Amino acid sequence: MFLALFGACSMLTDVRMKMWNDEIITLYVAQQGSPGEIVAATKDGMDATPPLYPILVSTILPGARPDALAVRLPSTLGFAGMLACVLLFCRRRMPGSYALIGGLLVAITAGFYATEGRCYGLMLGFAAGALVCWQAATEHCPRATWLVLLSLCLMLATALHYYAIFLLVPLGLAELVRWRERRQLDFPIVVAMLPALAALAVHYPLIAAGRRYLAHFWTPGIASWRQIPEFYLEFALLPAGVLLVGFLAFSLTARSNAAPDSRERLLPAHEWVAVGGFALLPILVVVVSKFTTQVFLSRYALCAVIGIAIATAALLCRMTAQRPIIATALVAILFVSFVAYEIFRLRQPTGLRQGEAVERELESLPDGPEPIVIAYDHAFMELSYYAEPRLRGRLYYLLSQKLELQHRGSDLDYLLLSAVGKRTKLHIVGLDDFLRTTPRFLLAARDEDYLPEEMTQAGYCLAPAASPGVYQVEARRSNEAGCVER
Repeated sequence: MFLALFGACSMLTDVRMKMWNDEIITLYVAQQGSPGEIVAATKDGMDATPPLYPILVSTILPGARPDALAVRLPSTLGFAGMLACVLLFCRRRMPGSYALIGGLLVAITAGFYATEGRCYGLMLGFAAGALVCWQAATEHCPRATWLVLLSLCLMLATALHYYAIFLLVPLGLAELVRWRERRQLDFPIVVAMLPALAALAVHYPLIAAGRRYLAHFWTPGIASWRQIPEFYLEFALLPAGVLLVGFLAFSLTARSNAAPDSRERLLPAHEWVAVGGFALLPILVVVVSKFTTQVFLSRYALCAVIGIAIATAALLCRMTAQRPIIATALVAILFVSFVAYEIFRLRQPTGLRQGEAVERELESLPDGPEPIVIAYDHAFMELSYYAEPRLRGRLYYLLSQKLELQHRGSDLDYLLLSAVGKRTKLHIVGLDDFLRTTPRFLLAARDEDYLPEEMTQAGYCLAPAASPGVYQVEARRSNEAGCVER
């Protein structure tokens, strides 16, 4: 029932919410056609993530409507699969109420990625699948099927996002613990992990091509030590609160003897190592990133939410297994929180995430031949798909690597949109070329955008147009009557 409710709510969100910048890029990459063209587009710089996700989207596009559903459906299914795997992993070691606590925790803390048309929801599904297959492979015999599935899950997770290769670390450490316990290395499992390295090697040409992004990466994405506590504040605060409530409830109730089988239901040592390794992935990834790529965003270590949820459920079971009323109460509280979270998501406005204000301003403009330059790249991408047809053909985005570096300290958007402009029909052109051929145009900009100031300094006249935030730009001196000094 929990999985069915989650899946239904997520698919409703998939359909009703408009796509934002990153998802629209996924769509444009998927529309390139064949898998070979999608790989070529990725290598050209149209997207910084591996091509597997847009390849999957391209197979769904012909039969799924709206496009937003096709872009998000693999992530939704992957995230639901991840929830099922968390429940399965926990249920093998704990009573069902604790397994449900683990599933609810990860659904609430990371549920956003179930409806994000990027690779992360599907990557989570394969990461949790790898953990379940590894757990089964350590116990079941014959186990050939589990070993093959383990290998496939690790390969596909790595093919979806390169940082998924770090999943080998917690599983590898867990195998070292098993080696010590068994006094024998489990070669079949070790061999099953190796194809993930091959998947990374296959993608090396794309990784090498993507190095162009690293020289001046998006500033919030530069790896730093503060990102470690920020990750856990975002994704581990609720699990920590649940643990605290469970501990207080345990302390305040009368003591009784533990249930005879409570110790048997706990995770064995090697599973504790694997789960703990998953939970600590952000620390590992940040440390390695600081000395290699210098790039880290919280979603790059998102697989940690799996370990955090399972570890929380296991610790609660260790504390309160003999008092099932505590687990029942926590399930009820978390389920109500989950329902409230889903209702909140379904009641959110369906407008554009970053281009809504610009869209409202443009809708009040009269029809005309003048180009409309959108200064904010994310708003441009959203409007390029959702704006009214009478406006869509007039929209332009102007590229300037020099100005991007000067004002934002990063040329990531310049590199991405340069490739998008070459492989789509969008009007993405160089700033200097546009100004040489277009002496008069409209400019939609926010207060923080640099184009109005640069136009004024270059000798152009900016006069307010019919809508706030939209300027009439002409190739005149900035001190002429009617010009706005910026």
